[in-house]
Amino acid sequence: MTFTRFLFKLIKKPILFLSLVFCLQFTTASAQNVFVFKSGLVVNSVHQYAREALYTDHLAYQLNNKTLKIPANGNTVFTDQKGVASTWKTLVADTGNRFKSRALVYGYLYLTYNSASAQTALLNITSNQMVYVNGEPRAGDLYGFGYLSLPVQLKKGLNEFYVRGSTFSAGNGIAAKLSFQPQKTFLNTGDLTLPHAVIGQQNNRLRGAVVVVNTSDKPLKNLRIKSSLSGKESTADLPEIPAMTTRKVGFLFDATGIAQKGKYDCMLRLVQGNQTLNQQKIQVEMMNAEEDYNATFISEIDGSTQYYSVSPQKQPGKTPPALYLSVHGAGVEAINQARAYGSKTEGVLITPTNRRPRGFNWEDWGRIDAMEVLGISKKIFNPDTNRIYLTGHSMGGHGTWFLGATYPGKWAAIAPCSGYPTLAAYGSA
Repeated sequence: MTFTRFLFKLIKKPILFLSLVFCLQFTTASAQNVFVFKSGLVVNSVHQYAREALYTDHLAYQLNNKTLKIPANGNTVFTDQKGVASTWKTLVADTGNRFKSRALVYGYLYLTYNSASAQTALLNITSNQMVYVNGEPRAGDLYGFGYLSLPVQLKKGLNEFYVRGSTFSAGNGIAAKLSFQPQKTFLNTGDLTLPHAVIGQQNNRLRGAVVVVNTSDKPLKNLRIKSSLSGKESTADLPEIPAMTTRKVGFLFDATGIAQKGKYDCMLRLVQGNQTLNQQKIQVEMMNAEEDYNATFISEIDGSTQYYSVSPQKQPGKTPPALYLSVHGAGVEAINQARAYGSKTEGVLITPTNRRPRGFNWEDWGRIDAMEVLGISKKIFNPDTNRIYLTGHSMGGHGTWFLGATYPGKWAAIAPCSGYPTLAAYGSA
């Protein structure tokens, strides 16, 4: 059947025809709510960021001193001591809407958007160090996870974005888009932190975390998240969400209504007083007792909800088990680190997160995260204190060296694998 004959039959059925028209209009409107950047300008060799006391950034210097000239193809930003000029060049995104160029390693990508009116939007850029939005510095998504969406205030007319690149920018490519949301406040479920429900364990008060987005010009107070899972409801009070920002907050859910392994829908409602501001559906997973699983805790660093993973002891006995703390390599989730090992008959394996898949080399907050998880695990599993071991690979190998040397009395033995002893020896990793 041709489309014309199909459409003629629909016109004879008004309800079906109007439904089709509505769907087409909705699809078109939805597509118009996202603006994807597809062309820009790139300049090379204008910044140098490494683990050094002082950074060099000629573009940022000029931008802050209001001496930066409007970018145009062929315009020079900086000329070095050898007389080599750093000039703007046109750069077009590839078919996947990614800007790729070796110039991004030490360079900037310049993007613009002409807005018909002053309005708010969500800016999503991947694989960038950071971005200046109309001169204001905003965070970047260096490793390209894709879940960092920042509320930005657009002005009427020209809006400028100076996107700082890195090695990851050149390899992965920078993708950038603006989303125009009809709602001022909503839950972003793209960056969830969730524990697993585990058969045989206490599942009535499990804690997760979700991002609340506030694109309004006022802080949000007296918010709650209500969860509903298989007939069981829980409520958690939320901290204040500042204006024009996002905040990842903890929530509770009760998994006692499920009893078998599998994935289950859980509804989250963002509530203020008697008003539901937004609701989103997520999935909660129930694991068998012998399977690797995630558990969450409230960090003493900042009160945030963090997770660690557990590979249970294969055949628990009457004697206290050994405990293996395994710190992961760069880009590895804690649950995948746990699943890389087989279950141990002699003990339990614990894998902390370093606060993110990369974190910071198990130093600073990564170090504290590892020690927080060790302390929690000792309380839960009551291990033999003479059989607590530390190991890790790559970045986790460095973490093993670092944690082992910093806390030598806490380990029966350490086993660093492919680990660099110092950050300086590894360059700027």
